[in-house]
Amino acid sequence: MKKMNSLNETFKLCKEHNIGISRRLLLTLVNDGAIPCVRAGRSVLINWDGLMTYLDTHTLTQDEPVSRIRKITA
Repeated sequence: MKKMNSLNETFKLCKEHNIGISRRLLLTLVNDGAIPCVRAGRSVLINWDGLMTYLDTHTLTQDEPVSRIRKITA
């Protein structure tokens, strides 16, 4: 397996390994600088080992929102 993959290749690998990550979440992690990647023009190469390390060490707590949509309470 290659260590550096394009966004689409990384997404396909995540689907193959049953990792519940959407393509949009990968793009958000890249834009936030949360996972190691290399930009070459408009292309992005994502480090697979860096992504796995990020997923192993970062988890959501109960207080963190899962999305940007706020819950409506009546």
